[in-house]
Amino acid sequence: MTELAGRTVGIWGLGKEGLSMARTAAAHGAERIVAVDDRAIDGTAPDIDRLTVHYGPEAPNLLRDTDIVFVSPGVPWQHPVFDDMRRNGPQVSSAADWFMARHGAQTIGVTGTKGKSTTASFLAHLLASLGVPAVAAGNIGTPLSDLTPAAGQWVVAELSSQQCALLRTSPAVAVITNLYQDHLDWHGDVASYYAAKATVFTHGARVLVTTAGVTAALRGIGIDSFPAVRELPPAAIHRPAGDSVLSYPHNAVNAALAALAAAEVLGRAVADTEIDSAAATFTGLPHRLQTVRRTAGIRWIDDTLATTGESVVAALSSMSADEEIALIVGGMDRSLDYRQVDEFLCAGTRRVTLIQGPTNGASIGAEFARTHPDRTRRVRDLDEAVRVAAGLPGVEVVLLSPGAASYDLYRNYEAKGAAFCAVIDTL
Repeated sequence: MTELAGRTVGIWGLGKEGLSMARTAAAHGAERIVAVDDRAIDGTAPDIDRLTVHYGPEAPNLLRDTDIVFVSPGVPWQHPVFDDMRRNGPQVSSAADWFMARHGAQTIGVTGTKGKSTTASFLAHLLASLGVPAVAAGNIGTPLSDLTPAAGQWVVAELSSQQCALLRTSPAVAVITNLYQDHLDWHGDVASYYAAKATVFTHGARVLVTTAGVTAALRGIGIDSFPAVRELPPAAIHRPAGDSVLSYPHNAVNAALAALAAAEVLGRAVADTEIDSAAATFTGLPHRLQTVRRTAGIRWIDDTLATTGESVVAALSSMSADEEIALIVGGMDRSLDYRQVDEFLCAGTRRVTLIQGPTNGASIGAEFARTHPDRTRRVRDLDEAVRVAAGLPGVEVVLLSPGAASYDLYRNYEAKGAAFCAVIDTL
């Protein structure tokens, strides 16, 4: 277990997680803390003892003279300084790695291409409803390095592939919701991406909760050593009663995985009535099929966390078959395969007008656009997309489900969601 007292600690990335690790290093007696952010901006240095902050593209080179570097999830895996440090030192770690080494025995780690936030949030909510103290943290909100769980408390940690990649200790219970093509710009290829996700269980997890599709995908890249596996039988997927967000088909799977993971903590199965009761008080999460406005008979839905083709299809599948839908797509181009979007749109199971925005919107639904030009609009920006959607005859739902990350034109998905609402409010 890495100790920080008396050491020179590097922090790469000054987002929420990086600042948390800087505070943690100071609290654990680091002699010196060197924080860098390679964005070419300057800012006010946080008031943390023994911390110096450096900005700009050359700043990461200063980390070579530290004893250990905590890397934030957004730092590209192929960055030459990061690559060199992994091979030649100093030691590379992360907030998640730091936390798991100390508290992995009372942690459930949840990862996957999609559904991990909903699964982690509902799992913590479900456990609490059944009398087990639990908190959701990690990629979902509170940095793991801010937490010191009490005896008997469980931490449900949502983990991105970037966070998983640096783990040297796995959580006690690992959950993988699904595996699709994603983050190829960071990992380089699908096999590397899947292997990073697998780290959630390959360093000591006692059980893996997942689906047969995930274990098959992992075996496909040569991973054939697993802890005890609890695969979700399709027949065991219980669709929560009422109009909970968990009643959407893809969220019903997430709820079932959460129930299967909760059973590992409880030592017994979770009853369908217990799932229904917890689902009735679960409000869902922002930017995940979140109805943000209702105007003149139109329901406006922010699904900006839909950053893959599979997510777009899941969002459309959640809509009623008799609704007239305007679908807004487009974001940062990461060379993903969007054939499944075309297949769904061209099948005609939902009445959709496709609005293709920047940066890569033209590649999402390209075949549908070619064969249904009357049902396709190309726009210059989100402002135009909203106005075009609002003017479509008979439109009942406007769904912002971009199928791509937001970093091309926005700071993050939250900023894109806020911009969406701001334009709606001007109508």
